[in-house]
Amino acid sequence: MIPPDLDYAFLKYIGVDPSVAEKVHRFYLSHLAGYTRILDLGAGMGGFVKLLCDAGKDAYGVDSDPGCVAEARALGVPFVDADIIDHLRSLEEGSLDAIFSAHLVEHLPYDIALDLIQLAYRALRPGGRLILATPDPRGLISHLEFYHQHFGHVAFYHPQLLTFFMDYCGFQRTQIGENPDTSPDRIMPNHPLAKLAPPLPAPLTYREILPRPQSFWRRLVWVPKMWLVRWLVRPYTDRLMGRLAQDEQLLAAYSAALNRPFECYAIGDKAVDP
Repeated sequence: MIPPDLDYAFLKYIGVDPSVAEKVHRFYLSHLAGYTRILDLGAGMGGFVKLLCDAGKDAYGVDSDPGCVAEARALGVPFVDADIIDHLRSLEEGSLDAIFSAHLVEHLPYDIALDLIQLAYRALRPGGRLILATPDPRGLISHLEFYHQHFGHVAFYHPQLLTFFMDYCGFQRTQIGENPDTSPDRIMPNHPLAKLAPPLPAPLTYREILPRPQSFWRRLVWVPKMWLVRWLVRPYTDRLMGRLAQDEQLLAAYSAALNRPFECYAIGDKAVDP
């Protein structure tokens, strides 16, 4: 049986504290503008709850890890020690403006994740918003680093799968995206993918390869040489540099595709008139 405080112990082991959640998830404040009563589901150490409260939101968090709960309460933010599904079931229908959850669904099997979304829909007022953030299955860093570090991960959730679940449960105006503040070049400056496709050096000109000589007699020979280089050799070198530039562009495209942020998100809005 997994100890109830193992998640908190792991977070401390890898150096996570409430300030990390504030820094990484500040991006979502813009998606919660206009929403006041907000629940952070699986709130960990309460860093994002504090950020919401500091922004003037009537926010609170829910988590069941005793270490996380204690640290969150030490921040002085509203916090509930409870199982997330039990807490959602206990809420009055339409009592919340928005529900946010980061790095929770990947700990849940599909049936429980669907239950969470259904219960969230019930708890939200008409026009309310649900935001689910999770490791991005389209980013290489998620597969090589973050997803497999944690003992409790069950499955990758593609954001389109989450929006399908949301749509199935009645949400409208769903959208997906990636959190730019979790890109490897921001959180891991020395990540090797960031240097996978360095720019090609500028090609040398023929005058740099064969500089103009100072001697008059040498210049007499140099002029026809340059003419031959320009008309016989340079077309082949230009073609080679063009091919190298194409290869560089292709490699940069592959690098960009792999070097995606490690966190993606799905958003669903409850219809005003369900």
